[in-house]
Amino acid sequence: MWGWSRAYPETTGYLIPTLLAWGDWRQDERCLELARQWAEWLVGLQQREGFWAGGVVGGQQPSVFNTAMIVDGLSALAERMPDAHFAAESAYRGLAWLLVASDADGAWRQGLYVPGFTPAYYAYAVAAALRSIERLHQWRKGEELLRRATAYYARHLDADGTLVQAGFHPGPWAFTHTIAYALQGLWEAALYFEEVSLQQRVLRACCRWQMVMQERGRVGGRYRQGWKGDYSFTCPLGNAQLSVLFRKVGSHAGAIALERWADWLLHQAVEHQYWGTDPNRRGALPGSVPLWGPYLRWRYPNWGAKFLLDALLAALISDGVE
Repeated sequence: MWGWSRAYPETTGYLIPTLLAWGDWRQDERCLELARQWAEWLVGLQQREGFWAGGVVGGQQPSVFNTAMIVDGLSALAERMPDAHFAAESAYRGLAWLLVASDADGAWRQGLYVPGFTPAYYAYAVAAALRSIERLHQWRKGEELLRRATAYYARHLDADGTLVQAGFHPGPWAFTHTIAYALQGLWEAALYFEEVSLQQRVLRACCRWQMVMQERGRVGGRYRQGWKGDYSFTCPLGNAQLSVLFRKVGSHAGAIALERWADWLLHQAVEHQYWGTDPNRRGALPGSVPLWGPYLRWRYPNWGAKFLLDALLAALISDGVE
């Protein structure tokens, strides 16, 4: 069926930090007010145990990843608006549930997208939880558990820089979308814990991937071990995510080549932005190019706009644009 799908709590949650960042950069208070409205809606969906359900609105099953993304958004708003006590309290309850739901080794084995499958991209949820701990000044005792979680998900990163089981489902292939989740999550957790060895591993992964892109002159929509790519399609939102990742890692490590390729990846995303006459799609990124590619075929996900905005703002800040 054509048209809008139902509202999506997970992506609404992690759109909040993007909206706040752009509001601050543009000095536009309307962004702050809109972020508050989104947060109020999300708080109304929280389950009494503290979690948020998976999928679009109306779901019932607990979701670790969705909860982590929403807690990230609520804690960002609470930090930005100290009087938004409702956001801080809700984020605290969600963070508490995330920590209780994890096992002794830090991994999550309940509330998964695919029952029984703990993929590498849950490292992105670890980083979100760490940001929330820092913003809320709560649950510092949970840091050690998240340190173990970082080590657990880091085991998915092979010596050649590729990731094992980094996709939505068990198997060798992973979209650039989830690979970027995994690498950015590991990078941010490594910085948080000052794990230099893990930082170096993520840096090597990014540099190797940059070389593969340079050799091929394009970026595949998904990859498997050994840097074998599927070039039958590209994933524009994944390219935007990789632009953010390469810029973060390159800037921190002084890897100028990565920063240059961050610009190239941003271009790979922007060139597929829709600028036609349909107001429902204008400004959006498709899931796949061509549109019938395997990632969200024939769809324009709202999180594509989120990652494109993140990448654009990172580029503007890097260029010193005020």
